[in-house]
Amino acid sequence: MIMKFLLDNLFFIGEVLSVAGLVWGGWLVLRDSLAGTVFPSHKKSALRAMIRAGLTYPFHKIARARM
Repeated sequence: MIMKFLLDNLFFIGEVLSVAGLVWGGWLVLRDSLAGTVFPSHKKSALRAMIRAGLTYPFHKIARARM
């Protein structure tokens, strides 16, 4: 009984954290795509562009290999 209660709560906490992560990630993408239009004080930085390019490089490499 105690184990079932513990596992149910861990599953619920995991679901809440997952949804919170999706919302946070969606907000970051939306904020970055609307930068300069809706949020005039928020400028796109070169650092963000470099980080984004570095993180997406493996996916570009995979996409080129499949073509």
